[in-house]
Amino acid sequence: MQLFKSPFEKDFRILLGKTKRELTISSPYINENGIDVFSSSINEKSKVRLNVLTNFSVRNIVDNVTQPSALLKIYDDFKEIKISSLAKLHAKVYVVDETFAVITSANLTYGGIKSNFEYGVLIDDKKIVKSVKEDILDYANLGNSIGRIFLEKINDESKKIRKIKIVKENNFKNSDLAKLLNQSEQKINAELLENRVTKGKTINEIFSDTIIYLLSKYGSLTTDELNVHIQSIHSDICDDTIDRVINGQHFGKLWKHSVRNAQLSLKKKGEINSEGKWGRQKWFLNSK
Repeated sequence: MQLFKSPFEKDFRILLGKTKRELTISSPYINENGIDVFSSSINEKSKVRLNVLTNFSVRNIVDNVTQPSALLKIYDDFKEIKISSLAKLHAKVYVVDETFAVITSANLTYGGIKSNFEYGVLIDDKKIVKSVKEDILDYANLGNSIGRIFLEKINDESKKIRKIKIVKENNFKNSDLAKLLNQSEQKINAELLENRVTKGKTINEIFSDTIIYLLSKYGSLTTDELNVHIQSIHSDICDDTIDRVINGQHFGKLWKHSVRNAQLSLKKKGEINSEGKWGRQKWFLNSK
């Protein structure tokens, strides 16, 4: 074990330079300066498989703390890439192959790598490193897959937002500018949601994977407990304002019906089971 202290950059570059096959990264905030340090530290990038988990939310994009342009640079520099976004991500983890893992306070940003007072721990126990990597990949599996074409759309919109915000700072009473800014934010939100439900997994797949993850973590949960966890993880697609409506009658929240369908689908496949009375069932993984 080794302590990672500020100044962070030197040790971080040395660590990245040891990469031979694969890098797995979790960083809620990612900007171009962070990617420049990251990319320039890795030898033979064409041979490195890259897994990136971040928080590509509307707020982070609007606040310019997670930059679409930075993620596009990753696509320019590497060939085999998987980028995912998970709401409420806070973990900052960097895993080199299955050899080293750094768990730290540092985001992949200029501040995180160069200027902030950060701290971290480097782990070289291969069993622990493998476990850390698997945990991050489990998180990523719950998230929203972010492809290049989608990133280019969001990057174009984020450029508009930056221009609007610059003008707005100099004309802060201009309601038209505020309206334009709001429209751009809504457009990004719509693009994120569309990508979530049409370009990646189906809603059933999202909820099914999440149910498996939660039951493997907690052992057993009631439907109500599952719903609480699922809404916390997937707040973007668990909208309490949308009911399931049949012939004008309301039958509860639509997303909860989708969770129920995922439960029944998994039970039919033999992956999960339940016990107890209707409405108070406990759900659990089937032993293999």
